Amino acid sequence: MTTTDSALGELLVRENLMTPAQLKTALEFQKSLGGDLRNIVVKLGYVKDSVLAGLVAQEENVSASSEITAEVLDFEAIKVIPRAVLEKHQVVPLRGDGSAIVLAMADPNDLRAVEEIQFLVTKPVEPAVATKAAIRKTLNQLSELVKQQEAKAPRAAVSPEKLKALAAVPLEKLMRAYVICQIEKGQLTADELLARASKL
Repeated sequence: MTTTDSALGELLVRENLMTPAQLKTALEFQKSLGGDLRNIVVKLGYVKDSVLAGLVAQEENVSASSEITAEVLDFEAIKVIPRAVLEKHQVVPLRGDGSAIVLAMADPNDLRAVEEIQFLVTKPVEPAVATKAAIRKTLNQLSELVKQQEAKAPRAAVSPEKLKALAAVPLEKLMRAYVICQIEKGQLTADELLARASKL
């Protein structure tokens, strides 16, 4: 049992969220199977993940969330932080005041995650507690959320010079260039294109 687990166990008993007997059982599970005490008490059904997140947030004096929506995601930070890093640390960047990145994480004391994200975004990181389920759900939907955000973003106006240059290019060449761009962006697969072309 780590110091953090010890403090968490004491806190759960002190707040009457678990009995000493339940804590002993959870610690025995942890000793025999390993793992994080937070996960164990949730899996055993002793404490709900959302209650645990709120309690940890209160103890650490940070904000808490049991749900993460597209409206609170920091899409600029998501562009900078590789998906593998978000997955590795099970974190999601949230909108902040601009001077710092607010990082939704199950464990606000995960210094490795904070330091790695801080290095990547070159801004201070402020931890915020979220349930593991909310973080997993957001990470699973992240690609779709990013696509939706990009679709909402206003397109830059095309300058008259660029419009004139486009008008000078033959339509067939523009269409080929457009299709290749769509395939490269992952918006269209070569298989889909070939299948559709065979039906024309």
